[in-house]
Amino acid sequence: MSADWFRAAGCASRRRERPTALSPATLAWVHRGAVLVHLAGVVVWFGAVAYYLLILRPAMAMAGLERQARYALLVAIKARLRRVVGVSVAAIVASGLVNARLRGLLGGPFVADEFSRRVFAWKMFVAALLILVFLFALPALARVRVGLWRGRLFNAIHAVVLALGALAAIGGVLLSR
Repeated sequence: MSADWFRAAGCASRRRERPTALSPATLAWVHRGAVLVHLAGVVVWFGAVAYYLLILRPAMAMAGLERQARYALLVAIKARLRRVVGVSVAAIVASGLVNARLRGLLGGPFVADEFSRRVFAWKMFVAALLILVFLFALPALARVRVGLWRGRLFNAIHAVVLALGALAAIGGVLLSR
């Protein structure tokens, strides 16, 4: 049998030249999907921070549990939240890079205006601070030996994270215009 018959029947790979660029409609759907993933990651990350700081810790303190039992429970919850937030951070970074590329902030088919490039640079600085806090500040709290100071530092770090998150959200709104 000839090779042409295999190709005609779809049994062998056909080499066709593919267009190098996606259609505008496809790019629009990729952008929508990346925005959805980005927003979902942000909701999970900052929702977890706000829940842990503003709801769970105070409720645990008022529950009347022994200090050791409360501490063990909070450590277990914190470990699980760290894994969930870690996945969220990875999703935020990946979808943010896709969005930046599609909007011309990191190369791509379009060129962003000067205002957008400045807002993007500012947002990347805030995002870098947030990621550094996630990677280093919270694990460093385990080294603080005095429980009262560890709790206060924990609360302060999470308040800073929420404030930085609000700044990053403002940057996102400015970039979406």
